[in-house]
Amino acid sequence: PRRLAPPTTKPTIAAGKQCPAIEMFFSFVRGRQAAAVGHRATSAARTYGTSLPIPNPPPGTGAVFHSRMQPPKYSLSNPKWFGIFFAMNVGVYSGHYFYLRFLMRQNPPNPPRDPENTGAPEKHMHAVDDE
Repeated sequence: PRRLAPPTTKPTIAAGKQCPAIEMFFSFVRGRQAAAVGHRATSAARTYGTSLPIPNPPPGTGAVFHSRMQPPKYSLSNPKWFGIFFAMNVGVYSGHYFYLRFLMRQNPPNPPRDPENTGAPEKHMHAVDDE
């Protein structure tokens, strides 16, 4: 991407005085650009591992950190891992709703009730006997 250079002349207001709000904005933008350039150089060199500080052995001990000597065989960066994770979730949920919508049988609606039901009992079989 092509970057636009900050303006070389300072913005002024009608009376010829410099506007402090605009100056402050442009100084903020220049500072953020410089920080982004510096951050990009350091973050590109180290994309795997930990964000925690890595300890150094005490001088003169010759201690070796074994875990640094053998990195994990299959290691995914955070963007790759979360990309796979969210793709899996989309697949699981879309498959579930595809099955419900297109493959699972729909139950037929209940038949209308017969108002002249002659086989209905006079008293419910689980009713309490008060008589």
